[in-house]
Amino acid sequence: MFQTVARAETLASKVTAQIEALITGNQLAPGSRLPAERELALQFGVSRTVIREAVRALMARGLLEVKSGSGTVVRVPSAEAVTKSMTLFLRAGQTELDHAKVMEVRRLLEVEIAGLAAERRTEEDLDTLRRIVEDQVGIREDRDRFVSWDVSFHAALAAATHNKLFPLLLDSVVATLRQVRELGFDLPTTPGNAIKFHRAILHQVEARSRTGARRAMAAHLEEAENTICRALELRARAGRRGTPP
Repeated sequence: MFQTVARAETLASKVTAQIEALITGNQLAPGSRLPAERELALQFGVSRTVIREAVRALMARGLLEVKSGSGTVVRVPSAEAVTKSMTLFLRAGQTELDHAKVMEVRRLLEVEIAGLAAERRTEEDLDTLRRIVEDQVGIREDRDRFVSWDVSFHAALAAATHNKLFPLLLDSVVATLRQVRELGFDLPTTPGNAIKFHRAILHQVEARSRTGARRAMAAHLEEAENTICRALELRARAGRRGTPP
């Protein structure tokens, strides 16, 4: 089952860890250039092959990039790179989505988002949320339109917390949540219920009521969880009959 770990791989991981520690400790600042491959090999006392492996690993993590004319440069990982990594982690090795776990995470994350958004929202945030809530054209008939509309509302709430970590965390599971929303659309009552709950949440955010916004979001997610359960049952019955849901 297991294979012998090559010495070069062990050395590469050690070099990777050292360079990463220097970057995260701000000893290598964003924009600074790494020494040439030969110089790094001499400083670390390893082969150039080991250095190449370490650099590739750090590039994959978004900590290094190769710039034409500048060599290998330290960079700050983008939000997109972080969310892609988290999405891959969530989906890797899973043949079927665990909807109960997804909803469990949503309750923990989005209830707090709603409460903080109510406390911290600006008039600009409210304008964005109002536009999304009122932009309902086609969401009752078009699955993709409904999903995009729903994602936009929750993303705008996360932005209204003015904590950059919340949009980042929400984005990391957005692909998974998109599947949940698509599944819920199988029930004809889903879009109308979403409109009702989004309006209720917006009302509490407008009133700056942290408690009210948390309660409104909790009610929304409870209804969404029930919707997913019913949609799963519908699909299971359709599968047994061999017909689409």
